[in-house]
Amino acid sequence: MSTRRALLALCVSILPALAQAPGKGLVIVLIGAPGSGKTTQGNLLKKKYRIAMLAGDGLRTKAGNSAEKTNALLREQVLHADARRGFVIDGYPATRAEADYLSQLVNEAKLPAPIIIQLDVPDAEVRRRLQGKADGTELDKKLAEYHKELEFARSYYPQSDIWTVIGTKSRKEVFETIVSLIQDRR
Repeated sequence: MSTRRALLALCVSILPALAQAPGKGLVIVLIGAPGSGKTTQGNLLKKKYRIAMLAGDGLRTKAGNSAEKTNALLREQVLHADARRGFVIDGYPATRAEADYLSQLVNEAKLPAPIIIQLDVPDAEVRRRLQGKADGTELDKKLAEYHKELEFARSYYPQSDIWTVIGTKSRKEVFETIVSLIQDRR
């Protein structure tokens, strides 16, 4: 075997390990009320960092709200080739069991600890943004779920790991703030 072929074979054999080296990649957890811009910002982050976008609520719905099935779906997506560089997820974790599972999964995928970003939008602004799009009772329920998720995140993750971004600014300003926070963390 020529030296060139041997070198190529060596490079090909170690590339997967390099791609999965600890500290490489990016995991972002977006927390925010309905209408706070999680999906918009998640898609912008997906494009900028070439990472997967996952929706925790969508996984739960697809799994029939079964925690076991939700985790299995998340596992499948996180370990899929599309998420090797990392992922951004919203609506997950919402419980201690989900947070523990996410931590285990991130370690298994050899990705760094998640960056937790809260998009802070006051309830009154959420109501204004979703006026005509959501029934008042349903919106009240979703806001209560969001506040419960935020309370959980604040009790589970060290306060220094949760980055609050003012979500009432323009999409561009919110995105630039998030990117700046990520750059500071890396």
